[in-house]
Amino acid sequence: MTNVVADVRAEAPNWNVAWTRDEGADRARQLFRDSFAYEPATVKSAPGRVTIIGEHTDYSSGLALTTVLDHRTYVGAARRDDDTVRVVSTEARVAGTGIEMWTGKLADVAPGSVASWPAYAVGVLWALVERGFVGSGIDIAIDSCVPMGVGLASSGALTAAVALAADACWGLALDSDAGRIELAELCVEAESTFVGVPTAGLDQHTALRCRPGEALLIDFRSPPPRAYPHPLYFPEYGLTLLIINTRAPHDFSDGQYAERWAACQAACAELNVGSLREVADAPHALRRVDGITEEVTRKRARHVVTEIERVRLVSAELSGTAPAHERFVTIGKALYRSHASLDVDYEISTPALNDAVDAAFRAGALGARLLGGGYGGCAMALVRRTQVQRTAELIADAFAQAGHEPPEFLMS
Repeated sequence: MTNVVADVRAEAPNWNVAWTRDEGADRARQLFRDSFAYEPATVKSAPGRVTIIGEHTDYSSGLALTTVLDHRTYVGAARRDDDTVRVVSTEARVAGTGIEMWTGKLADVAPGSVASWPAYAVGVLWALVERGFVGSGIDIAIDSCVPMGVGLASSGALTAAVALAADACWGLALDSDAGRIELAELCVEAESTFVGVPTAGLDQHTALRCRPGEALLIDFRSPPPRAYPHPLYFPEYGLTLLIINTRAPHDFSDGQYAERWAACQAACAELNVGSLREVADAPHALRRVDGITEEVTRKRARHVVTEIERVRLVSAELSGTAPAHERFVTIGKALYRSHASLDVDYEISTPALNDAVDAAFRAGALGARLLGGGYGGCAMALVRRTQVQRTAELIADAFAQAGHEPPEFLMS
């Protein structure tokens, strides 16, 4: 008997289209009016993040090349005359978290005192006060079209937008190039110290310092990280970044993210260096990494060191003078190698993420790899704009064949 394999075809690809700036601001204003019965004094926003190359390098004092999404988080806010803080979020209402509105006193907030999603917003206010800025109570309404928990820095966008809104309401005058560096650093404090989620600043510095249509080379060698704007020529040459949301939220609650961080520190201890960046910057870097005794630690260090080199390569190609096709092919190969390293050496990929990258390759993408922390979430592919729809269809078909939930697609 001949085995017959069913030809499973997906429905038309599902596109997540970003709100316009006006639409997002109007939604935040409406939520504010519905929740607090008066008009917000300001509406601020911050974008989600796409790491072009440089994943899991920030906490090793490494390099990362990032850009921003059109998808943004919008915050309507107004200063109060008392010490009360009230925070509402459309996403929280839709998700049914049980917290319709968080209310508390600014003077009473401290790390561990606020649970769930409100901690990210309140943590920013706490970090501002901890740095000596003076503010009163504040009402905050949050709405967002950045997909949550899938590697696009939704929490970074939220904290950045809240920081900008608080700056405007409290008259802190921090919305400048230098001020945004400070805002990004206090957003890192909010997540790391107040919320208790370790972060080295990739998301926050991208959200506050990267302009739409450009890339940002971020150097984490010393705090605060230095950031260098880079031209992002993809649109001029008919290319775009296609984001594939596998709809599997990444979950770091089992300590895997902390384990990777600890493994990098263990590698540094054995190599007698302060960070893996020191290894990457020195001659014979991989030879030193290959001398690490424990296999898992060696693999983690190898990813970081080779990823830093890939960041340098892609950054150089974006600024290079060779024929564009040659440069973009080189960039695409680096993306595929990055994914292989994240899968094999860092072990943070999943079957769905691997299927997304493999399907993108078969569809003719120049490069593809997973995004963000891994364990679910999104992948990204560098594709020709004329082939975006067909590439999305082929990836959706591959997901249907594999029995995965239908993916969602975004454009960057």
